[in-house]
Amino acid sequence: MKKGFLAVAFVVMLTFCTGTTLQAQYFQFDNPALYDPAQPQTVEDAVEASLKMFGAIVGGGLFHTADLHSVGGLDVGLRGAIASVPDEFDDVPVFIDADNVGLAFLHGSLGLPGNLELIGRFFYFPMGTDGSLPLSPPEAVDSRGGVTLIGGGLKYGILQAPLLPKVMIMGTYHVLMVPKEFDFGTVGTLSFKAVASYSIPLFTAFIGGGIDISRLTLDDDLPLFPDLGGESFNENSTSATFGLTVSPLPLVNVNASYTIGEFNTLAVGVGIGLR
Repeated sequence: MKKGFLAVAFVVMLTFCTGTTLQAQYFQFDNPALYDPAQPQTVEDAVEASLKMFGAIVGGGLFHTADLHSVGGLDVGLRGAIASVPDEFDDVPVFIDADNVGLAFLHGSLGLPGNLELIGRFFYFPMGTDGSLPLSPPEAVDSRGGVTLIGGGLKYGILQAPLLPKVMIMGTYHVLMVPKEFDFGTVGTLSFKAVASYSIPLFTAFIGGGIDISRLTLDDDLPLFPDLGGESFNENSTSATFGLTVSPLPLVNVNASYTIGEFNTLAVGVGIGLR
């Protein structure tokens, strides 16, 4: 039972983006209400659910077209991904009372020579304590910092001929970072996608699919998790995506996509692009 309790603790760290947490504005690492020693969920089940959720969210909204930017072309904007929690994971403590889990990213792309495009993503979420929440407005404890998610990768254009459908492949890596006092190891997701799109004036339809490979590696020295130090956990998830991009104004694009996988994910975004 102790092992299950410890698992819940680090799974809560992974799933910093549950709906109830977002409403509270500050993630409560030290809220004892989130830790249920009587929870029968096994370590493996809890980690499986959290890693698959993490992979679905960071793998969502990665693309809105297969048409790469020319050298020096730029696209910047905001993307959001919301994953639906499957019924089979309803009894995982961090998903209780949460039908959906989501994140919003700052997202950017830069055209490179050789049919390549560099992409980057960033997310930051401040941490606080349970005692800070009743204050109005809530106060974050600045010395504790926050959760940071950084992602980056490359796209390669396989087919980029004018008037024809565009085809590209891409690979990205996202890593989760927490302040030193809460550090428990490393969490990252490696994603590989293939995408095709076709454009007419104002509209671009796109489809894609691929795999998200998520890995949790715990530090060797974990005072809170003595039975789990040094262990690694891996979860792979495949998915298919379809979506539409609309350009209502010059240089402006609005996009939406739906990804079908174990955690179905809706992604929406708005950006300003210079091709």
